[in-house]
Amino acid sequence: MFKFDESISISFPGVKMGFLIMHGVSPVSSYENWEEAEVITGLKQKYGQLGRKELKTLYPIQAYVAYYKRFGYSYPVLAQLESVLQGKKPLHTESGLLQAMFLWELDSMLLTAGHDLAQLWLPLQLKAATDAESYESISGKEVTAVSGDLMLCDGSGAISSILRGPDYKSRITASTKDVLFSIYAPPGIDANYIQNNLQKLEKSILEFSPSSKTEMLRVFSQD
Repeated sequence: MFKFDESISISFPGVKMGFLIMHGVSPVSSYENWEEAEVITGLKQKYGQLGRKELKTLYPIQAYVAYYKRFGYSYPVLAQLESVLQGKKPLHTESGLLQAMFLWELDSMLLTAGHDLAQLWLPLQLKAATDAESYESISGKEVTAVSGDLMLCDGSGAISSILRGPDYKSRITASTKDVLFSIYAPPGIDANYIQNNLQKLEKSILEFSPSSKTEMLRVFSQD
């Protein structure tokens, strides 16, 4: 289902990828308001008294800050967290899958992407981009991968990268019933932490779609 390209062992020893695959998710389900409020309350209790400088030093945020800094970027999930802590509402979507993903991404601060499994050509492979790869981003615009960036590919090519985000073709839509979530974890992030947060995401989805079935919940490590 997944493997690391040999370029990863050279460029990113210690990198990890977490995956959650679920089938039969109700496509019309939505995330309950009380669950969203519960997550946001937890975020404010955990991070509310901290400024940006302090947040950047926290685990696992510091690993992503370091990764993005090497390319001259800032970690976008940190900006989203700061926005929520300032009282702004998190990104709202009618899709329970996307809402659960966004909220647990903020709760864990692990960079997470979601894909419609039916649109993927398995197996998947994590590579180091060469800047020769391009794909249609989730916004519908053609993007070119950044040289050296971590890039996830299926049999047809790139489906996401850390700096450019997920692709358009395999995006989660209102009709998505089978889903794959992926967590990019740069060196320095513990596999158990990834595993535990994938389990939280799984539990969250089962709450609004109890008939869903989990095919895989696993963390792969490049040691």
